[in-house]
Amino acid sequence: MPIRWMAWESVLMGKFTSKSDVWSFAITLWEILTFAREQPFENLSDDKVIENIGHMYQDNKKHILLPIPVGCPREIYDLMCECWQRNEASRPNFREIHLFLQRKNLGYKPNASL
Repeated sequence: MPIRWMAWESVLMGKFTSKSDVWSFAITLWEILTFAREQPFENLSDDKVIENIGHMYQDNKKHILLPIPVGCPREIYDLMCECWQRNEASRPNFREIHLFLQRKNLGYKPNASL
């Protein structure tokens, strides 16, 4: 997996957990919401991506997150940002993500004619 999709602790410490998977899930969700027309941090070189990950590790508030995709509901972007929390204990687990997305989907009825 390219470093642009990985949690900082996976890149720097080789630590892979369900919480680092949550981070990657949010990157995938971001890609879906950009209709795969953008790549994560495409405006940064690999060296700058590593530097950004270092800022996350140092917790010096200099790191940048991916921007909100055009047309993305604020609540969904806020969920992604929660998944990108520095402290993995602060990230939601997949059950919490699932429940959140279920609640967001209540009452949704896709147009049957599409």
